[in-house]
Amino acid sequence: MRFPPICSALRPFQTSLGTALLLATCSVPGLAFTFSPTEQVQQAVDWFTGSFNNRVQVGNDSTIPFLTMDNCAISAAASTPSQYVHLEQYFGSTDTLLRSRTYEFSPGTTGVELSIFGYRDLSTALGTCEQTMPMVDLSNLLLPSCDLTLTYREDEFFGTNIPAGCPTSFPLPGSTVVSTVTITANTIDSTDIFLLPGGGAIGTPIAFNRVSTPEPTMIVGFIALGLLTTIGYRRA
Repeated sequence: MRFPPICSALRPFQTSLGTALLLATCSVPGLAFTFSPTEQVQQAVDWFTGSFNNRVQVGNDSTIPFLTMDNCAISAAASTPSQYVHLEQYFGSTDTLLRSRTYEFSPGTTGVELSIFGYRDLSTALGTCEQTMPMVDLSNLLLPSCDLTLTYREDEFFGTNIPAGCPTSFPLPGSTVVSTVTITANTIDSTDIFLLPGGGAIGTPIAFNRVSTPEPTMIVGFIALGLLTTIGYRRA
């Protein structure tokens, strides 16, 4: 899979040594990279982590509730090629919990495989992002997960499980939820449509914008160092 010049991935990283190194390469023509499946997972996780809200969307449509979302990378005790992110969404006006999930990002043959898990014991998971070394208890994840594949296209990851969706008991037992998500460096657009067992559907597209960004990962730093080495070699 061919990704755009690496400088397009700079948007999440405002202040860091990695940013400075990458900025030095943005004016160099012809630099393009093929990311491995593992690096694709890392990029998707980098863009998905941080603090977000839909304040801009609410400003354009007051009928949509104001939501906040905090996503943080979490470690698993078991050795696995997957990466995990803990998510908490709140109604921003009341700080009432809307939902909390674990997102598992795994290397796939055609993209990034995304599995979404609820919690058996939600009380033990809330506040995970406030921990010094946040971890996920895999035994606390509800099965089955709700799955979809994220495919990279034009500076974004896009995925949907339409038309099959996933079974859910919300808002009524026997319902089905079909999900679509688009992840970019600074936005997460998600739509969950709940198909009711008696017919009909409910759901509202939510457009999240980044509020804060975690530090860049080591992979980005290594790519930057490799670029500077290549530039130096070409000039020699």
